[in-house]
Amino acid sequence: MRRRQYLGAGAAGLASALAGCSGLSGMLGPSGEWKLRAMPADPEATEHTCELGESFVANHPDLETVLSRAADGERGTWSEPVYLGAEAGNELGADLAEHCGDGFRGVYFYGDGSYFVSLADRNPGNGKGHDSGSHEH
Repeated sequence: MRRRQYLGAGAAGLASALAGCSGLSGMLGPSGEWKLRAMPADPEATEHTCELGESFVANHPDLETVLSRAADGERGTWSEPVYLGAEAGNELGADLAEHCGDGFRGVYFYGDGSYFVSLADRNPGNGKGHDSGSHEH
């Protein structure tokens, strides 16, 4: 079984961890602090699930971008990533953790599809990012 990285932002203590984060916001290319990507998932892959409504995704255009890219992809293949600055990545991680609760490391449902979402801190040495979790399937 292959190990995959999925969104690893924990809801507990997230607000305090985010308080000191700073950096550029928006899509930065490979120099961005956060790497966001998605891939189609088996809806039964985990018991943790989260429904991403139209309004939630519309409020996070970068998430909408990777979900759109993943919708055309195959299971087991990550979409082309979007790179985010510290502020944008921290905001998305906090919003996903708040919105999804325990489901933040699971399968995300959006539109007619089901997806894994990865939001990985590309600079974990900064001490302000969120740990990436892993899940076997």
